[in-house]
Amino acid sequence: MKGRTKILNELSKGKTLDQLVERLDMRKQTIKAMIELLRHQGHLKEVDCDSSCNNCPMSKSCPVPVTGREKLYVVNEEESSEGPQ
Repeated sequence: MKGRTKILNELSKGKTLDQLVERLDMRKQTIKAMIELLRHQGHLKEVDCDSSCNNCPMSKSCPVPVTGREKLYVVNEEESSEGPQ
């Protein structure tokens, strides 16, 4: 699935939902649905922005400096090293 791979690649770079919409030329609702499916399947983890940024896996590449503004996701270790299956 090309869309899934593109979304995983862009999320691994720290892209936001709005950046995905622009970059992938897809509807926001479609990308949201695909992200939710990938999260449900275990390919993505939602980042808890209520915790300290120092402990966050996105701390070095976070596109949202103010916590709680937007949902952020990280690609599971297996996905980033092996690629989506």
